[in-house]
Amino acid sequence: MGSWVRKAGAALIAVALAAAPVASAQPDLRDFLTRQLDNREPENAEDGFAHAAGPLAGALASGGAAALPLTLRVGQEVRIAGVCDEACEDLDLRILNPRGEIVGADTRGNDHPVVDLRAEMFGPHTIQVDMARCDAPRCRYAVNVYTR
Repeated sequence: MGSWVRKAGAALIAVALAAAPVASAQPDLRDFLTRQLDNREPENAEDGFAHAAGPLAGALASGGAAALPLTLRVGQEVRIAGVCDEACEDLDLRILNPRGEIVGADTRGNDHPVVDLRAEMFGPHTIQVDMARCDAPRCRYAVNVYTR
């Protein structure tokens, strides 16, 4: 039994060592995306927006989509800003109201979409993140929500 325990312990150490480079690379990418969002803070502040939520982050393959929940009040002004990693060529954002109708979108061919809107309905809205073009198997993205 002692031999089995040593083999299991060696296997766990091997798994931990193999995973270490991936784990250390992840914070660097998260920092990169966060810095990109932070670079927009002065412009958002000049426009009267304050950080409300985020970064909401994930990874998508080219053509993939993610739905992020967002609860809004009637009349609330929001700005949703997205960024993505270096392999990303085009990231799109669409905001859907509780009825599933698109109430705001940035589908221009860029990797830093921004959507400004004033909520016309109370309740659960959705931020739809579309990875329109990614030159890698998966691209990472991050989204911040600002209000005024």
